[in-house]
Amino acid sequence: MTKSDLEQIKGLKSEIKVIQEDLQNLPMTKDSVTGSMVDYPYIKRTMVITGLDEDKGHRLRRKLERKLGELQDTLFEMEDWLDSVRDAEMRTILRLKCRNGMTNKQIASELGYDKSTITKKINKILEEK
Repeated sequence: MTKSDLEQIKGLKSEIKVIQEDLQNLPMTKDSVTGSMVDYPYIKRTMVITGLDEDKGHRLRRKLERKLGELQDTLFEMEDWLDSVRDAEMRTILRLKCRNGMTNKQIASELGYDKSTITKKINKILEEK
């Protein structure tokens, strides 16, 4: 697992968030129907029907499912890789960084270190692997 592999997790999470927001804000679509409300006398009327663009919704849902699958696969790979890290503290730091998306400053605050110490520890483990 490389640094770019770990950064892919953050990118996938961001992409999933954007797709989920798009699903919440699907565009509206309009169509019209022409006909009569009664048989006789025939009075031609046109009704405009509006609703969510379901075609776009289906495409976005499929894309979201695909991206969620990619994220889960990457997270499983990361967990396997983390299990190979012998130092429990390093596993914790990397989980906080990659899985939880915390910054080095947040991790340092959480674990009682200086930000530069966390950065050095992360760089060291990534160079070793």
